[in-house]
Amino acid sequence: MPITAEQLDGLTCGLHAEAEKHFQANQTVVPALWFISDGTARLVAMPQGIIDREQTAEIARTDRPSAIVLTGESWMGSVTVPASTAARLPLDDIPRPSEQPDRREVIATRGVGRGPDGALVHAMRATLILRSVFGAQLLPFDLNPDVGREDDYAAFLAGLLPGGPRSDHNRRRR
Repeated sequence: MPITAEQLDGLTCGLHAEAEKHFQANQTVVPALWFISDGTARLVAMPQGIIDREQTAEIARTDRPSAIVLTGESWMGSVTVPASTAARLPLDDIPRPSEQPDRREVIATRGVGRGPDGALVHAMRATLILRSVFGAQLLPFDLNPDVGREDDYAAFLAGLLPGGPRSDHNRRRR
């Protein structure tokens, strides 16, 4: 069953609000995938981090969702290691954005769905987390959902939705 842009936006806002509540209570966000199917939904909490793509694809094959919503906590920061130095470092020793003192922490929720006309619909919510000696403050900010359409994981999730070119291609290959 297709989903409208308004429905997807509502679902994305709802999961994002739950992530914000969880953060306020626990100072962390548990990443979660929400598979929305015809009249049903499955929420997959991922306390150890995002589950691998094969597990996600298997759930999508089983549930045949019209939309998938992902929420989690992300860190953005600039890592300035010369390429020649990074090439010599073991992967585990390469600095990560989450380890940078000037990093920005956000709660991000992205929804992708298959619209009534078969086209993809997108929704996104983001909240900046500002930590200080007085605690954490949450500041919502708007992102154009088109900004993240090139995101590899969002594209992967969109490819799992039935009715799209990738789904048809995968059916022919099997």
